[in-house]
Amino acid sequence: MLPSLLVAAAVAAPAAPVPADTVPNLTGPAPRVVAAKADPNGQVWITANVYEKRKFKQTYVVVENGKQVTKQQEVEQMVSNYVRKQIGDFGGKFATAGGTPLTPEQATRRVKDGATLLVTADGKPVDKGWLKAVSPDTVVMTAEGLAEAHFVHGYAPFPTTAAPRLAVLAADAKGEVRLPVNPNGGNAGQVYYDDFNGGRVLRGKIGLNGGFDVVEGGPAQSATPPGPDGKKALADVTFDAYDATGKLVGRAEALARLKAGGLVVIAGDNRFPDADYLKGFRDDVLVLTSGELVFPPGVPNPYDRPAARPAAPAAGAKPGVAQPLPAPPVQRIAPIQLNPGVIKQLQIQIDK
Repeated sequence: MLPSLLVAAAVAAPAAPVPADTVPNLTGPAPRVVAAKADPNGQVWITANVYEKRKFKQTYVVVENGKQVTKQQEVEQMVSNYVRKQIGDFGGKFATAGGTPLTPEQATRRVKDGATLLVTADGKPVDKGWLKAVSPDTVVMTAEGLAEAHFVHGYAPFPTTAAPRLAVLAADAKGEVRLPVNPNGGNAGQVYYDDFNGGRVLRGKIGLNGGFDVVEGGPAQSATPPGPDGKKALADVTFDAYDATGKLVGRAEALARLKAGGLVVIAGDNRFPDADYLKGFRDDVLVLTSGELVFPPGVPNPYDRPAARPAAPAAGAKPGVAQPLPAPPVQRIAPIQLNPGVIKQLQIQIDK
């Protein structure tokens, strides 16, 4: 009975035709996407773990000339700080994506029933190219400190899914769209879908009635490893595509639309994002779900900045022939001599 029900539930109607995507000329990082909603007291909070690099002093003991010598070196590590503030307490500015200034009170009223809130990632106004993906009345907050935020999710009153990423895909000099991938992301228990005579069949682990049932076949895995640059061709990435309303878009259609690149929303985990994340987006914006496109908290996310456009060919370069890039300068760093056999002590203390 279960496979029959799953097959029936998975069959989706074809998506309606949608306008072709274009690659805008973007500057600055992508804004962060927040699912904003008021609590019972009418207050809208942002709750997150914010990751930042901090310097620490590392103490170690080595043997030099037969004597133990204590030394220190400065290391940089990523740490997280818990942040919980109302949206008006970040000291930021508010406006609609269409450019209408808002007070914190007006912004709170606009999102209190559940809405998309875009937050600048660098404290500067969001480039207008990014805002082409949302409706003009979407609220945008310009504030510092949330570039590396991992917004709390997974249990009430927070969203059940991780925050998605607004990203831009662009074709490289060969006309191919290549995406940074997490090589371990395909093992995240993703529910994938397979084409089945025009319908769709679920494969993987799926939650039913509060528990989990495993659909025969297991999660699909991409057999193509990433290249030396950590990227894969779009056609080699295992993903599902939807529009912002949750309607499934056929893989062939999605690949055709993204062949030249464009603005997309990438799910923050292996599930379609909660509705409040997407209420501000155009219905025809593609939403991609794939474990391969998810990066863990505290790791720089390659989708936060626009993909570099292919450089203009050098003067005299022949069309269709790749031109060699200049070699980067070599930096030589003196190695730290550590003898693992005689290290007596290793401790890390915070540098105040």
